[in-house]
Amino acid sequence: MAHVRDLVDVRSGDEFDQPVPFGLVYPLRAADGSEPPSQRGRTWEHLAASGRELRPAS
Repeated sequence: MAHVRDLVDVRSGDEFDQPVPFGLVYPLRAADGSEPPSQRGRTWEHLAASGRELRPAS
């Protein structure tokens, strides 16, 4: 399976980007289109522990 860099949280609708396979995941925008409160990259483990459920954006 090819690397998918555009991701969305199925619960909140927030959008994320993972520029490098197995790298950090960066928030792009909130579901309402506003800037995310933090632009820091996070690991998949951190996001999963925070209750995020990321899927490829369609």
